[in-house]
Amino acid sequence: MITPRSEREGKGLLHQRVVVSQRLSTMLIILSLASLVSISPKTFPSAHATGSVYVNPPMTAVAGVGTVVTVRVQVASVDPFDGWDIQVQSNQSVIDPTSLSIQGNTLAVNYSENVLETVNCVNGVSHPTSHCDRSDGPGIVHSAAMSQEGSPTYPVYGVLFTINYTVAGSGSYSPLEIQKAIMTNGPDLVFVTTRDGIYGVPPGEGFMLRAFPASLSIFLGSRANVTLNVSSLGGYAAEVDLALETPHPGLLVSFNVTSTTLWPNHPRNVTMTIATDSTYEASYYTITVMATSNGLSHTATVSISTTDKPDFAISASPSILRIHATYSSSSIITLDTQSGFSGPVWLSLTVPEVLGLTASLGASELTISPGSSATTVLDIHTPDSTLPFVYLVNITATSRLSSHQLTIIVTPPSPDFRFLLTGLGFVIQQGQSRTFTLTMTSIDYFKGQVNLSASSLLGAEEVFSPPFVALDFGISSASTMTLATDVTSGLGNHNVTLTALGTSVFGANVTHVIVMIVTVTQLPSRTILGLQPLIYLGTIGALCLVAIVAAVRGVRKLKH
Repeated sequence: MITPRSEREGKGLLHQRVVVSQRLSTMLIILSLASLVSISPKTFPSAHATGSVYVNPPMTAVAGVGTVVTVRVQVASVDPFDGWDIQVQSNQSVIDPTSLSIQGNTLAVNYSENVLETVNCVNGVSHPTSHCDRSDGPGIVHSAAMSQEGSPTYPVYGVLFTINYTVAGSGSYSPLEIQKAIMTNGPDLVFVTTRDGIYGVPPGEGFMLRAFPASLSIFLGSRANVTLNVSSLGGYAAEVDLALETPHPGLLVSFNVTSTTLWPNHPRNVTMTIATDSTYEASYYTITVMATSNGLSHTATVSISTTDKPDFAISASPSILRIHATYSSSSIITLDTQSGFSGPVWLSLTVPEVLGLTASLGASELTISPGSSATTVLDIHTPDSTLPFVYLVNITATSRLSSHQLTIIVTPPSPDFRFLLTGLGFVIQQGQSRTFTLTMTSIDYFKGQVNLSASSLLGAEEVFSPPFVALDFGISSASTMTLATDVTSGLGNHNVTLTALGTSVFGANVTHVIVMIVTVTQLPSRTILGLQPLIYLGTIGALCLVAIVAAVRGVRKLKH
């Protein structure tokens, strides 16, 4: 015989209701028995590991009137269970419970169980689908529920239900006490311990905040530490948060921790570091530190004066020594006091490890005071070197308060070359030419090209061969200059300017000039019997003409 589907579904639903009814009856019997024998979860004997039912957070800070405060009742390491019956009581005149919700409970969320709420009672007022019992009343939240699908197979953690309170404002403290916590697993009780919560701070409890030292002086550019001591009063135990209430430009304030846990008879020390900015002028500050915990707050003030740090300055004149290789030079080292510094200063040298490079100080300890500086001499000798060099010689000056370093730069003079003209004399006759030798020599590591030119002499021409030369470190090169005049060149002394323009491989220009005095003279004279050739020939011609005329006249006379 086949049973109709509707009949089968009806019987299944009826069976499910019977099972739920049986389990509810069982749980009610257990709860009744627990009530009859005044079971207190705090005194349950434990035959094995016992989990806990607790209010979270354990401490809730005082809030303003009308503020909604939320707490959760949770379990931790509780043996498998499938139901609970818990009451939490508060002082209704301080915080008034307004709602209860099992939404998000751990059995439903973490174990995917279908949880049936059997009691939802707030201030003795029943939820439409549940009831209150005789133990419920003002300030009491009562929650009971059971799983319809059995229990987890391992210890349970998480939220059971959430309570919302509204701050009533007639006080600043209320315990959140778990009056009853019955956990069941089928017909069996599951043993638990409880941990209450509190709102606000119990009367007579609190904490104290003090700063050591409460005033201090700090050099600009330095830092100092202040110890903030937080101590418990009346057995107070809670988290205490620290923050700077009054920041100031010129001060950088930090804490090694910004929160610390306080326990009775165990004061805590927090280190506050105050750093001063050396770019600010000396001044006075008052900083305030606030410590807060569960609505309680205390402040501590620290007075700070910043002052210029007594110090000294070190200088060198010159700070760059331009020394030829194998030469020596010196610099004057001066120590001056700053901000009232007075005392000895010790000097030490750090010299590059170069063979032949030496440096020495005239004194290694100098004493200075306000209005009284001190000096010593730094001597440096450079070794021979085929390549350009740069040596850094460091002087460290140290006092009892500070240390400074000064670097002396040792380098060759700027690259250059030597420009020379050779010759025994600079005399030239009209229409004649002479050749001179020009020599260029690299000094101080000049490397580049040198171009030659000369100013023009009227009626003369200068020719260089070659017109430019290349120089390398320590090398000499030569060029010849031929100076040619013509017969119209002016007699006497003339200035001829020779210019050598050098351009180094680094683009630096170096110019040298030689002004040579050239004397132009007349060609030596040639005479016949002491007469110039033209005059001599003219005279001979005239005499010949006279003789010819006389001979012609004589012939004419003979014919007549």
